[in-house]
Amino acid sequence: MTAGRQPSHPAWRDTADVEEYAAAVLPFLEAEPCSRNVPRWIIELARRGVGGWTAPAHFWWLETRQGARAGASWTPPYDLIVTDVPAASVASLVESVRAVAQGSGDRVAGVTGPRPVSEAVAAAWREQTGDTATLHMAQLMHELRAVADVPRPPGMRRRATGDDLELLTQWLVAFAAEAGLPSGADPRATMRTLIADGGCHVWTVRDEPVSMTGRREPIGGVARVGPVYTPPEHRGRGYARRLVAEASREALETGGAQRCMLFTDVANPVSNAIYRQIGYRPVEEHAEYSFEPARA
Repeated sequence: MTAGRQPSHPAWRDTADVEEYAAAVLPFLEAEPCSRNVPRWIIELARRGVGGWTAPAHFWWLETRQGARAGASWTPPYDLIVTDVPAASVASLVESVRAVAQGSGDRVAGVTGPRPVSEAVAAAWREQTGDTATLHMAQLMHELRAVADVPRPPGMRRRATGDDLELLTQWLVAFAAEAGLPSGADPRATMRTLIADGGCHVWTVRDEPVSMTGRREPIGGVARVGPVYTPPEHRGRGYARRLVAEASREALETGGAQRCMLFTDVANPVSNAIYRQIGYRPVEEHAEYSFEPARA
């Protein structure tokens, strides 16, 4: 961690103390509550100790006379998460992240954030390490302010309970595998927390769960929806579309949110079409790059 305040030029500060990071970066993150929702939520998970990470989180912020100008967080085994970072500060961020990773012995799996920034970080990582940095997924960040009417399939929505834990943990692992994402050190604990917070909803047909969605509590007036998963045998029947629509409407009408947001795979035309039918509109592109050590 570096010391000193009020630098004459932007300088990266880093810490493993979530409260130190939050004190520096919250005004910056909350100025764009949709685009910066994920890094803002990482603070809450770190505060509560429920991130399901394999090593302690580490945080960076770009400090200026006007306050934080950018932020980044790393929660192994997940990617480095970045906000919009000035191009001139990308290389120094990568240098600092590499130093922290070498000190901890943990590997940085990749980088995720607004596409121009994640591309720049991936390029700097390649240049400094010789590792490969491959585009794993381009994502569209969608925003919703009003829910459109969509067809209602058979069945009904309800909040998940502890009785659903084992099944939904299996679904969470399956979702991560399909998306090519890590499911965390303890996906059961992750799902248990989501259920306990009231943030997991299922669509049921004759009392059998056939689809699920997560929904985070609003931060800065924005509720993030996901993960959304329907087992293959139940797909194509409109369950997820109606489930997400109802969960989103509840967030807007009684859950304290002014907006909902979610991410989709740019390459998945089905999910993109479904969410647009509900009223979600793409507003920003993000990208996830995976890092792999160069072969000798």
